[in-house]
Amino acid sequence: MSANEFKDRKEVKAEEVLKEVKAKKKASRKKTKRRSRGSARVVAQIMNGEFLSKENFVNNLPFVFFLGFLLVVLISWGYYAETTTRKEVALERELGELNSEYFTLGSKYNTMRGRRQVAEKLAGSGVSESLTSPRKIKVKKYVFERD
Repeated sequence: MSANEFKDRKEVKAEEVLKEVKAKKKASRKKTKRRSRGSARVVAQIMNGEFLSKENFVNNLPFVFFLGFLLVVLISWGYYAETTTRKEVALERELGELNSEYFTLGSKYNTMRGRRQVAEKLAGSGVSESLTSPRKIKVKKYVFERD
């Protein structure tokens, strides 16, 4: 095209978008290359122990100790929670067993406290069942005498 020819707006926008996409691809390629080089260097420094001698690490040593302390607390909290959960499960099992034993003993007690069963057990001791039915004693007036 010569400089004096008319350009369509759609073509101009398409060219601009294409340029932007190419620029973004180049920028992302550069960023990924930089990241991979930087992360490889950091890993190498950690493996060598070189990061321990840097001044930045030495200045932040109290913070590193604090992070270590937090990690120890986190691990101990995990163990505590696990043991507490195990104890809770064991207590729930024991509670279930005790509940079943309670109901079993309650039903045995209810069968043993019947009138006939009590009379049979006391027959050998000379105590017998009364043949007269119990009566209610009515007092019309309460009189208390002093000695």
